[in-house]
Amino acid sequence: MLGIIRGLTDTFSMSEWNVVWLDNNGKYHKKYFYYKTEARFFYDLLPFYHKRLERVR
Repeated sequence: MLGIIRGLTDTFSMSEWNVVWLDNNGKYHKKYFYYKTEARFFYDLLPFYHKRLERVR
């Protein structure tokens, strides 16, 4: 049920999103997404512990 609600709210989100993560070598990386659903999918696949999903201002 929560997945359905999350999918619907992500679909109507009109903001751009960044996924930021810290790799095992201590380097920060950032990837830009236009849709939150794509950003969340990429975020969920990242194997790193230090990561975040943030809205672009």
